[in-house]
Amino acid sequence: MKFILIFWICLNDPSIAIDQTCNQIPMKITYDSMEECKFAADYIHQRIQDPKVYATAFCAQKNLTST
Repeated sequence: MKFILIFWICLNDPSIAIDQTCNQIPMKITYDSMEECKFAADYIHQRIQDPKVYATAFCAQKNLTST
């Protein structure tokens, strides 16, 4: 089992259409533990310095297989 990190980024900008305000961004990196994933989420969240940008994230455990 691996953990994946998914971010939602929203922009507080009246010129952007409501259906384009937020984007879901699944990160390409996988993590071996929930703690690693949460650390990465906290790190990325702290790096966002723009007051018009709102971000939230969650870590999900997935059984990833190669195809």
